[in-house]
Amino acid sequence: MIKISIIGFGSIGKFVFKKLSEKNIKIQSLICKPGREEIAKKAFGSGIEIKNDIDELDNLPDLILDCAGHDALKMFAAKALIKGINFITLSSGALSDEPILKDIQRSQKIGKSKFIIAKGAVGSLDILEAAKESGISKVEYIGRKPPKAWKGSRAEKIINLDYLQKKSEVHFTGNAREASKLYPKNANVAATIALMGIGFEKTKVKLIADDTISENIHELVISGKFGESQFKILGKPLPDNPKSSSLAAMSIIDETKKFIDNFEINM
Repeated sequence: MIKISIIGFGSIGKFVFKKLSEKNIKIQSLICKPGREEIAKKAFGSGIEIKNDIDELDNLPDLILDCAGHDALKMFAAKALIKGINFITLSSGALSDEPILKDIQRSQKIGKSKFIIAKGAVGSLDILEAAKESGISKVEYIGRKPPKAWKGSRAEKIINLDYLQKKSEVHFTGNAREASKLYPKNANVAATIALMGIGFEKTKVKLIADDTISENIHELVISGKFGESQFKILGKPLPDNPKSSSLAAMSIIDETKKFIDNFEINM
């Protein structure tokens, strides 16, 4: 049986754990910050091993699910991969830092492991990847969220999120590398698009706070020799966190199931 570990137990981590458990996919261990062990035990139960580092685990997992964000990816991804542990993440924004990306690429090569970026909250990435074959002239991502979903981000310094009053306002325009660095908790979608498309510098990004909506709206426009694609999704956030996309959490589950299927075939 495949051994799986989760990093983090926020809204995404709890959702992933619950849904995988319902599918009889057992999580062996959890990695959390020091001092959070007892809280984690209450959230996940006593049947799961809880540690602060990969090296502390009694048995190394075959697969790690990163549900904790950029810092966790920076701390654990390369370390896991070089040990031969496969790694699934949503934290693609951290890869806008070239040294981190190169370290991960090197580590997975040495460890003969897989580094998998879950597709997250946006679709049509298959079109984006295919369109590269004939040439892409434009990729633009537009992220539109209710004001409360931008709380705690750079947007608070640009606009008054509490007084939009049924209006929308752009608080960022630039490229995907800038967005990933300035909005580390909000721009993973932009980073994933950049990594699968034409790169961080060439991928245009616009981020909007919109008091007229209740969903997180993601739009992706792709133009090239193939023609033009326009994709739009109105995504529901997780019930206990307006900043986290339910579809993003579901994409980790989907990638986990696909990995398990391939793992069992190759056993």
